[in-house]
Formats: sequence, structure tokens, C-alpha cells
Amino acid sequence: MASTRLILAAWVLICLAACEHQGPRTEQVRIGARDWLLEVAAGPEATQRGLMDRSTIPDGTGMLFIFERPTMHRFWMANCSVDIDLIFIDGQGRVAAMHRMKTEPPQGATESLTAYHERLPLYSSRIPVQYAIELPAGAIDELGIRAGDRLALDLQRLKSMAR
Repeated sequence: MASTRLILAAWVLICLAACEHQGPRTEQVRIGARDWLLEVAAGPEATQRGLMDRSTIPDGTGMLFIFERPTMHRFWMANCSVDIDLIFIDGQGRVAAMHRMKTEPPQGATESLTAYHERLPLYSSRIPVQYAIELPAGAIDELGIRAGDRLALDLQRLKSMAR
């Protein structure tokens, strides 16, 4: 009995260590004529954190937000020190809205968190969306995509990742 517990405990520790070293989940996505390696943000905590506190977004990378169901979303640039291009995508894979989000001055030493959040511009999806993609600044112009364009996403597979 004790040896079974010991084996089970060792197995749990090995699994936890393996999960710790896997890093974030990523998806290879084709946008326009280019492939992107996107870190997946699914679930409330990951989608709220997004690309906060990143000092760079390497070329060819970004973040894919997967929401449980299509709803209106608004993003902001809280705790972001690099400009970001944002693409909102509806449940059918069509581009709903795009924004070129600019960095904002950080929270001031005497500024309350509420005052900081209230001064940040909000970037709206304008319609209910199921996905959002954040890319390095300039990507929207480089890709030449427009609202209404359909992106080649495996929608069923992505929907299965929503939390």
C-alpha cells in the first residue's frame, strides 16, 4: 500500500514537472500569405493577461485568443510596452474589426489603478466575435487584410480549445 502511494506520488510529480516545462500552447495559423506561430490564450485568466508585460513580440509570432462563445469584446493596452495590431474574428472566421493599438504611458506613481484603467482607450470588436489575434505592430498593413476577409482557421478545432 505504501509503495503504491509512493509510485503514485512520483508519477504526479513527473507529470507536474513535464507540464511546467512545456511552455505555452501554440498554434500555427496562416494569415494572408504568411504563417504565424501564435500563443493560445483560452480561458478568463489567459485572455485577461494577453501580451501584458512583454517588451517585444518577435516577428512571426503573436497571440490567439479563443473565447467560449461569440460575444462583444474590448481590449486595452494596460501594462503593455509595445504597440500591437489587433484583429477580431467572428465565429465563421471573418475579420470583424482591426485596430492598431498604441502603447500608453504606464500607471503613474500617484495614479490609482482605477484612474489608470479609466484613461486607457478601448478597442472594440464592434460585433460578437469568437477569436482575436494580436500581432506585432505593422502586421495589419503588411498582410493587407480587410474587414470581411475570411481567414483560413480550423474553426472546429479552435472552438474545442475554448474554456
